[in-house]
Amino acid sequence: MDTNWYDNHQKRVNLIKAEWERMLSQHLSERFYQTFLSKYVGIFWGNENCHLVISKLKLGSELETDFVSLTDGFSNGNVFELIEIKQPSARLFTEKGTMTADFNRAVQQIRDWKRWLVDNKAWVKAYLPTINTRVIFDSQLKFTIVIGRRTDNPYEIEKRNQIGKEIGAEIRSFDYLTDKVTKRIFYPRAWTEDDFPDFESQLANPFHKAITDARWKKFCKSTQVACSHFYSRHYCEVIKKRPTFDFE
Repeated sequence: MDTNWYDNHQKRVNLIKAEWERMLSQHLSERFYQTFLSKYVGIFWGNENCHLVISKLKLGSELETDFVSLTDGFSNGNVFELIEIKQPSARLFTEKGTMTADFNRAVQQIRDWKRWLVDNKAWVKAYLPTINTRVIFDSQLKFTIVIGRRTDNPYEIEKRNQIGKEIGAEIRSFDYLTDKVTKRIFYPRAWTEDDFPDFESQLANPFHKAITDARWKKFCKSTQVACSHFYSRHYCEVIKKRPTFDFE
């Protein structure tokens, strides 16, 4: 485990970002971007209160997320963000202004997730543990679609935002992820109630991969998962179960 990750961390981040930007200019399949983001998930989806992301979390037998991030909302409860990604080359609207097939599938995916979660509250309580099981209103569950590249077309932006409000999800471009990495401040230690510097440094390490559906569900079955103050309660388990990678 890299206990000195903060040394030269910005140089490492810049190399990952440069590789990411090269990928955005290529017409690759969704699988390539999902794999890349899964490896470097701590860089792209992590922040000072988010140190764990699940890849390909299955909702029942038919539905599957691309990613689910876990942000510590402290006394307000854990916040789970369910994320659907498409390709950077995907467009949201046709020349006639109608939704493209890619965008329509992503929107339908969010609707399907929400309906399934509403109908399966026991599953939500077990595998997305937070202070309540609400999905639609006053929920600790957030939903995000990442699709396409940034546009300056005001009509498309307005229409995209309208659809986002209708389905209760944020709709972001792949350039948004680039901006997140560019603007992010990496801290040498995470915050926990116990104030153990070594553990907090390891928890803050952003050079980690996403954990699998199976590993997350096994963790949830093996212990009483805290619905709030998650990282203060489970930092040892997170550090142990979260795979890191060697920077070459």
